[in-house]
Amino acid sequence: MNTSEEDLAPAASGDPLEPLVGRNCALDLFDRALTGVRDGQPTMIEFVGDPGTGKTRLLREVAARARRAGVPVLAAAGRDGGQVQGALASLLDASATPLLLLVDDLHTVSPATAALLGRLAQVPPPGLLWVTAYRPRQMPSCATAALAAGIYLSRRAVTLSPLDPASVAALLGLPEGRAARRVHLLSGGVPRYVLAYRPGALDGPVAALRGLPTELPVDVTGAVQLDLDGLTDEQRQMLEVVSVCPGGFEPALAGALAGRGPEVTSDLLDALVAADLLRTDPAEASTLSFRHEVDRTVVYRSLSPGRRRRLHATAASVLRDAGHPVGRYAEHLSASGQCAEPATADALIEAAESALAPRLDAIRWLTNVQRLLPAAEFTEPRRTRLEFAMADALVGAGHLRQARTLLQELTRRPLGDCDQRLRALAARARVERLLGRPFDAYALVLPHRDERVAPRSRFLLSTEAAIAGVLSGSVDAAEHARGLDLLAAQTGEPVCATTAAVVQSFVAAYSDCGIPVPETLDRASSEVDALADTDLAQHPDLLALLGWAEYFHERERSALHHFDRALDICCRSGLVALTPWLLVGRCAVTARLGNLERARVEGEDAEEVAVAMGVDPLVALARAYRAIAVAWRGGPAAARQLADAAVLDAGTRRGNWYDGASQRVAARLRFLAGDRAGSTSALLRACGGDGLDQVELTNRACWASALAEMAHKAGRRDTAARWLTVAERYAERLGLRGQSALTGTARARLTLEADPRRAAELAAAAADTFATLGWRLEEASARLVRARALCEAREWAAAEVELAETRRIAELVDSPPLRRAVAGEQSRAAGAAGRLPDAVHGGELTLTRREWDIARLVAAGASNAEAADQVYVTVKTVEAHLTRIFRKTGVSSRAGLAALLVSGGVNHRGSGEDRGSARRTPFDQ
Repeated sequence: MNTSEEDLAPAASGDPLEPLVGRNCALDLFDRALTGVRDGQPTMIEFVGDPGTGKTRLLREVAARARRAGVPVLAAAGRDGGQVQGALASLLDASATPLLLLVDDLHTVSPATAALLGRLAQVPPPGLLWVTAYRPRQMPSCATAALAAGIYLSRRAVTLSPLDPASVAALLGLPEGRAARRVHLLSGGVPRYVLAYRPGALDGPVAALRGLPTELPVDVTGAVQLDLDGLTDEQRQMLEVVSVCPGGFEPALAGALAGRGPEVTSDLLDALVAADLLRTDPAEASTLSFRHEVDRTVVYRSLSPGRRRRLHATAASVLRDAGHPVGRYAEHLSASGQCAEPATADALIEAAESALAPRLDAIRWLTNVQRLLPAAEFTEPRRTRLEFAMADALVGAGHLRQARTLLQELTRRPLGDCDQRLRALAARARVERLLGRPFDAYALVLPHRDERVAPRSRFLLSTEAAIAGVLSGSVDAAEHARGLDLLAAQTGEPVCATTAAVVQSFVAAYSDCGIPVPETLDRASSEVDALADTDLAQHPDLLALLGWAEYFHERERSALHHFDRALDICCRSGLVALTPWLLVGRCAVTARLGNLERARVEGEDAEEVAVAMGVDPLVALARAYRAIAVAWRGGPAAARQLADAAVLDAGTRRGNWYDGASQRVAARLRFLAGDRAGSTSALLRACGGDGLDQVELTNRACWASALAEMAHKAGRRDTAARWLTVAERYAERLGLRGQSALTGTARARLTLEADPRRAAELAAAAADTFATLGWRLEEASARLVRARALCEAREWAAAEVELAETRRIAELVDSPPLRRAVAGEQSRAAGAAGRLPDAVHGGELTLTRREWDIARLVAAGASNAEAADQVYVTVKTVEAHLTRIFRKTGVSSRAGLAALLVSGGVNHRGSGEDRGSARRTPFDQ
């Protein structure tokens, strides 16, 4: 029954079809239609989509499903009229029904073939399932009329929309993350273009950030070339010459490149637009571009090197004579091989200095100048300017060590201008900071901060001194930050005043600057929001520092906005250096707001990019923040290994904020995972001792509360009370509601046994504050404490309400440890409420406290491994306890044990000591 199926045939055995993702709705529609045509009703399904959306791949899947269902298949491609005629002849001779007719590329049919299909649509045989695919932009009127003739067909149309980021990740064979989302952005979610970026995505996150790989997949190249086969020689020549214009082109430039007059050029461009190979810019109708960069790249790479150079030279000349800025034709200058001319070299250096220039392009331009410009023309001013531009481009592209080497050479060379020397020092210090070496950055700028130089140079040095100083723990960082206002005023540049406000807000999160933080942060945020993306691309640190300052000052949603905007600018400008720092910030914010899966993904992305860049302290920080999300998803024991890996190499580096934050998280998780030996002392060291000097000011209440609870667990009540007083003092001083609520929760835990009603009040107030802030996990922890306190106060109904709300939060954030904690607390509350009688069959049946804990966990659905994790014993110990529990209770299964507990058929020994055995959640004592 198969006429011709070269395009639609399934892969050979052992060579499966490429993944088909994101098309479940289309397949479901086909499956329903295939079932319906058995009743004799002829049906048509139209798969409509732009080039590369996977129409042919979908038809291959449809054909395979029909064969598996025992339905005969006829297949044809619209471009081959003879093939369609053969299929229709076979259809008339066929006796079997139902029957599947596949017509691919309906938009390519000739009028004669369209007439045949129209007659079939008018009188379709019973049991026909006709599935066709076409491109709506290229659909001729004859083909549209053929479909419209099917008045007796049950017609269904499915528009194949672009894939979402999750489907892009599945098609690439990658986990969901930044690399997949970047490819989604570049490809528009079109499967053909997604596959074009796949080699780069598989090479790592940094490669994915940099766009198309050097070599495109053969199947992608072949698909684009197939679209070119129907062009005339003149049309193909026009498409080839305009392929040297990556940013789009005007008809006048196309005519100059092709050597054609205006009328001929217009006709050729109209034909290419009708073929959907070129498209007009909706925002600027006079500008045309390829439908996608992948298509342009395929055509461009088919040109011979000599022809490319000649076309680029022509384009550069036309654009320069028309008065366009140098950034518009810099790529043409570089690719034309004219870099040996001093005027061209100066133009390329100017273009590379622009913040709008993609960093990898700038590196290529400057490299060509270095390679081709004669030594005699490499004067000292030109050389210095080029090296500054190259260093900036290397930093932006994430080549930090190469940039550091270049800046070291610059600072060692005698520069005629003192301001240039200090500019090089400030740039070198920034590179050291981005490499996670704030001590080295601070040591570079500190000796030169008071030199008599231009105000802008002093401002740059003081800015770097404030940022690097606070990250390295310098007590003078606040002084540097306070002086920025005066220096910014001396420069007379509004962006310097904005930078001063941002840096002051950032430093104020770590130490007391003596500035009004809310007002300064409000001003910094509003002024940064008023800046255009082009301005922010010139000052990329602004959004990163502002986002972190807002996170520390509990403005999470504003922080997310600024992190997202910064990441968008970094992607469009090719700025890689800040990416891991921004991703760690997103991880921290999303974890605090309870979006655990997003936090985990952001942490993984940050770690991968930091590893690719070789920034070890940021690798550790990314792992630590990711470990927090992992702890809430899998428990402290699951996160401990990740947290320990974060601080493995920290001992070999000088102390800095990055490693200090990682060490604090690791010490806390070790304690929560049951490793009490040395955890408190390790946490205290990571905090900088009794003064908490290594902890950012805005988080000292949090970590003092943690030290208080750890001391309380160890039985050191006086130490616990002292740390809690310290925490409350910091919380009151800062006026941050989240920090105050954290200390309230800690106070509730410490007073639970002595005064449960007071503990319930404190926990309720904390939970309300957390709910207002959107800190769902902390709200759940506070509600658990309140529920325990209410149970102690014998207010069972109120406790059940708190536990029900905590369970809702656990489901919302998808935290299994939190769900198990709620189940355990509900079981404990039920027992304490007197619902469990003390005797079974006239004799008392009791379990030890540990047996009771394990029995409740197992009854709540925990596995042996999960129970071991929660009570901090080995799996073998849990198995041994379960054996004794089964022997004591007489039950032989987990279901039986659960039923026994629900029925109240077992009691536990020492209910008073069970008060301290409440279930733990991550970062919850």
